[in-house]
Order: sequence, then structure tokens, then C-alpha cells
Amino acid sequence: MQKTKKILIVGLDQAGKTSIVNILHNKFNLMDNIKPTAGIEREEMEILGIPIITWDLGGQQIFRKGYLNDIKIFAETDSLFFVVDSLDAGRYKEALQYYTGILDIFRKLDLKPRIILCTHKIDPNIRNNPNTQRIVEDVINYFLARSSGFEITTFVTSIYDRKSIVEAFSKSFQDVLVTLKPVKKLLANLVGQLKLCGLILFDNRLLILSDSYRDTECEEMCLNAAYNSVYYMAQTNPQLAENAHFANNFEFILNFRNQEKRFNFVEVEFKGWNLYLLTVGEEKLDTGELIEKFNLMAREVKLS
Repeated sequence: MQKTKKILIVGLDQAGKTSIVNILHNKFNLMDNIKPTAGIEREEMEILGIPIITWDLGGQQIFRKGYLNDIKIFAETDSLFFVVDSLDAGRYKEALQYYTGILDIFRKLDLKPRIILCTHKIDPNIRNNPNTQRIVEDVINYFLARSSGFEITTFVTSIYDRKSIVEAFSKSFQDVLVTLKPVKKLLANLVGQLKLCGLILFDNRLLILSDSYRDTECEEMCLNAAYNSVYYMAQTNPQLAENAHFANNFEFILNFRNQEKRFNFVEVEFKGWNLYLLTVGEEKLDTGELIEKFNLMAREVKLS
């Protein structure tokens, strides 16, 4: 039986943690009515047969003190997501104190979990503003300076950019789930053979299990197209995501909303799991030939 992976999502109250969790679990209908998390809320999911529990730790001061006095909460943590409200400079010091208190607990436990720092609430309409970029850089440096002994990955996130959140979690899952590493080579080979811009393997929540791109420009375009289309579907016609024709519906929306490239979005079976494969290229591929080529190469993949 696979060991359960434990992911903690922490930060101050009003930092945006619960909104991130709702996006992760596709709870778009809850986004307009979010209440402060009282205590700890646990959510279970499964990725390729591996159970994962996300712990959303309420950020109010009364709860934070309790967490830091209960070392068991942080035991056996595989990944920690620390969410910072990047636009609330008045609480940076308070957030840093909480952050360093958690790192001290990990030191006591002799744990080195993956730590992901989310500089949150950097919405797409302000992300490229020079002042915003300076804010993000300052926040990251402020926390990295107090992170000695830990490997920190940083992401700029916003609930209005689903890609930014899912990418942060997906990259963490790919690191935690070492069984996925051989899949990367499979996808890279397909990108080369089919002359694609990019290729993404999703689970049934559209979390990225593995991906490969021709270059960084293609990566940005592929991810934006995919998750902007997810958001569009969820907001305008959510029933399309719930019926048996989801793959066809989503492929139609991808091609309708993005005219520069052509998209295939198909269901594939991989080692007994039902997944989704997205290809992005100059021309739309024959679905049957695509699935056949994927299956042929997938048979050669040996998972660790």
C-alpha cells in the first residue's frame, strides 16, 4: 500500500490559502463565498493510486499559536506551501515570524520537506508592472534570507490565474511522486517525433502529471491556453465539464478560443489509469494515430 503524502498549506489569515485549495480541488462554486478557515481542514485526493492529504491550516493568530505548540501537526510533512499576501506589506513581519517558527519545528523534527513559497494575489493585470515586480522580488528575498538549510521554490500566484496555482502544485506533485519521472522522457520523445509545441499529461482534475515543451515560450502559451480554457468552461458552461463528452467539449473550447495553434485533447490509458493527453502544435493530429503512438511508447515506460 502506498504511503499517504502530506501537504500543508499555511499562511496568515486573509492570505488566500482557502481560495488556492478550492482551485486545487476544482471547487469554483465556492469561490464567491469563502469564510475564514477555523482550525485545520483536510482534503483527500489520489494521484496515480497514491493518496494525498492537503491540510489547510486556518491563519488566525489564535490558531497559529496552537499549531506552533503542537509539533505533531508538522510531522511527516512532504511539502509545505506557505502563502504570502504580497500586497499587504504591513503584515510581512508577522508572516515571516510564522514562517520561521514552522522551519524551526522542521529542524526539531529533522525534516526537510519541499517548501513552496507562493507570493500570492499578484493578479495578471498587474504582474508585469515594474513596481509589482519589485514587490515580488523583495518578498521573495525577505523570506529566502531566513530559509537557511531548506530548498525553497517560489511561485507568483493569483486566483485569477488558475495556471499559476495548478502549476505550483503540479510541480510539487511531480517531485513528490518519483514514480512519474520516466514519463518525462516519453513526452519529450513525442514532442520531438510529432514536431509539437508542447504536450501535457493530466489527471482527472487537470493537475499536470508530466509535461514537455519545445521551449519556454511554448510552455507559457500551452499552460495559459489550457487553464484559461478551464476557467472559461467553469464560468460560462460548467455542465460541459461534467458530462461524458468532457474531452471533446474541452478540445472544442481550446481550438475555438486559441486560433494560433491547434489542440488535441484525448483520453488515454496509462498503466491502468485513465488520464488526459493534451497536444499543441501547428496542425491538429489524427486522434486515433495519436493515441496509438502514445500507447506504443507508453508500453516501454518502466515506472519506479
